[in-house]
Amino acid sequence: MKELNDQLLKVKAQMRERERLIKMLNNAKEEKRILEEKKDNLYKQLKKEELDVEKLEGISLTNFIITITGRKTERLEKEKKEAIAAKLKYDVVKDELMDLIEEIKALEKSIQGLGDLEFEYRNVIARKEKMLKSMDTGLASRLDRITEEESTLMDKRKELEEAIYAGKELLSSLDRVNKSLDSAKSWGTWDILGGDFIATMGKHSRIDDAKREISKAQLLLSRFHRELEDVGGKLDIDIEIGSFLTFADYFFDGLFSDLAVQSKINDAKQKVVDTKVRVNTVIRNLREELKDIEDRIKNLNRERLNIIEQA
Repeated sequence: MKELNDQLLKVKAQMRERERLIKMLNNAKEEKRILEEKKDNLYKQLKKEELDVEKLEGISLTNFIITITGRKTERLEKEKKEAIAAKLKYDVVKDELMDLIEEIKALEKSIQGLGDLEFEYRNVIARKEKMLKSMDTGLASRLDRITEEESTLMDKRKELEEAIYAGKELLSSLDRVNKSLDSAKSWGTWDILGGDFIATMGKHSRIDDAKREISKAQLLLSRFHRELEDVGGKLDIDIEIGSFLTFADYFFDGLFSDLAVQSKINDAKQKVVDTKVRVNTVIRNLREELKDIEDRIKNLNRERLNIIEQA
């Protein structure tokens, strides 16, 4: 047991050291970002100062005006000093950045050199837990209870994650439905305003596209319903968008059918908006439940580790 405790202390010390190094690495990366931004700004300033010097030394209107006023030498000297100062500032930041990049590489190497500490920690904990169970039936019972609760919660977490994923897929599908409805609406408006046969065909094609997207969304909605049933929830919505799926104005003539299509499209779009609002609400509730489950799993894990480490 003493050997396992010594190994545990060593691994935990290494994990604390890694946390310290990671914190230093994150700070260094943020400093690098700031220096890179500063370097870019100084480079722009340097180029501006060099251009000012070139204008005074070359043939330009600025050079001519300053020359005839007798201030060329004074102005040129000033611009050269500013260019030199800008170059010095730029070089300093560039050198700082290079040193910082080397420091980041060294920190990353040190962190990598510590190896897979989580694996080592789990290995020692598992060996110690096994030994404790063989030595102390009271501890074994407590550890078994924690394991059973944790297993149940992990199954619940998986179901929630799958339900959230299904909901996100449904939302993406509804976005595609909305986009296809917008396209169909645009072609329908053109047809109402006197579009030709091509416009009518185009409108028909876009309506067919919208139908296909709605059918896909319905399949995903069914899947979302099933996933919600797994987690004990339900979603009392339906995206069977009126009679839109069977409505095809290509077989009708005149203004009435075109206006009817526009009305159907508007109804469908509103249904999509309403559905998205309700799905988003359900997903938000699922995420809150998932966070609660994850917190409970973490607490159980801490309880187990405390029992094992202190034994």
